[in-house]
Amino acid sequence: MFRSRRKIATPLNIMVVGREGVGKSTFLRTLLASLALSGKVDPTKATPSPVSNETRIKVHHPVEVDVQGHKIALTLIDTPGLPYSAEQGTELATVMGYIESQFETSLIEELKVKRNPKSADTMVHAILYLLPPMLPFHPVDLSAIRTLANRANVIPLLAHADSITNRQLENLKSSLLKTLQETLPLLDFASADLDGDGIIEDEEEEEFVSEVKKLKDALPYTVIGAEFPLPGQKAQSDYLEIDGQKILGRQYHWGCVNVDDEEHCELHFLKYLLFEFALPGLRSFTRCQLYERYRTERLMAHAGKAGGDHKEE
Repeated sequence: MFRSRRKIATPLNIMVVGREGVGKSTFLRTLLASLALSGKVDPTKATPSPVSNETRIKVHHPVEVDVQGHKIALTLIDTPGLPYSAEQGTELATVMGYIESQFETSLIEELKVKRNPKSADTMVHAILYLLPPMLPFHPVDLSAIRTLANRANVIPLLAHADSITNRQLENLKSSLLKTLQETLPLLDFASADLDGDGIIEDEEEEEFVSEVKKLKDALPYTVIGAEFPLPGQKAQSDYLEIDGQKILGRQYHWGCVNVDDEEHCELHFLKYLLFEFALPGLRSFTRCQLYERYRTERLMAHAGKAGGDHKEE
């Protein structure tokens, strides 16, 4: 009897990093709720659920995202806030340790005589780095981004975009983008192989050049954390009801902010980049560039240590 094989969802592991109080956990919840509102995620799975509370790195249970019929197994990873003090190095080391431990897991599996064909891909494919709306670029953020970019694809975001005026926002984004361009290669993980078939066609190349320029020029993407019921509140929904329409956002006495409205923030850019435009590139660059760099460093260090041991003998 013939049985159709269930299509395996593509793993996509996203980590959020930023300073204390910048709104990382709220943003992860906002991202899931936005995907649920658009029908891409089962609404019952729209609240992040940590696998374990035993470590400071919170890995959430995978959630299946449906993007135009393509299934993505999305795992969100929350991290401790980076403090302003000297302890920043300790917290950043915790984050880097997690990223490298996932590379190490893949390396150990790769070196086995008999590999497990069903081993899960737990590598961090993207880091969403939340920046506070302030100038100049804080040394904590600049140092962290430079360090993280050695091991992961960093996508800078500008948090609390509803807390400043349009003119302030325009000047802030322009200044931050200039510093970011001097700090790391932006979106270098994006691939012109837009459909992921391994073949770059002429029309794909033309579309890629146009799209990647638009996405780079818009960095850092402005985002807003939605308003969710506080613990103990009787509110029944994560969404607001405005003029009979369900939206995700924040309500003020002067009006309402809708996180899915392109006029209010740029969450749409981020979702397009992650789940459509750069999905193949994110995974490929992580495996073929970032992991291979780590693997080379580890094997060379091991070879150097072994050579030193032989000399002592």
